[in-house]
Amino acid sequence: MRAVESRPVSSVKRQLHPVRRRFPVRIRYVAALAICAWAFFYYWHAERPQLRQLAAQNAKLERQLGALQAEQRTLQTQKQQLNNPAYIEKYATEHQNLVMPNTVPFDLQSSNHR
Repeated sequence: MRAVESRPVSSVKRQLHPVRRRFPVRIRYVAALAICAWAFFYYWHAERPQLRQLAAQNAKLERQLGALQAEQRTLQTQKQQLNNPAYIEKYATEHQNLVMPNTVPFDLQSSNHR
């Protein structure tokens, strides 16, 4: 039979589980840093200009919407006025030079003729 060497238990454990090197951990950090750098570069040069363009387009559309809403309010007011007979009579008299039957039209203009 062979003689068995007696070794401390700690040395046996070291042989079963070799000491890990710290090199792979550094590669992970470098890879993570590279990915973060690429993401920042992509955002800065690709996404950010598109976001600015979309924000400008959104502001332009908001202005157009405000103008169209104001125009809609004006048209709603005109629609209500066109249902009023007094407004129709006033408009026809002022803009179309029409008069009601049995009315005498006259115009009071200052004449500076000599």
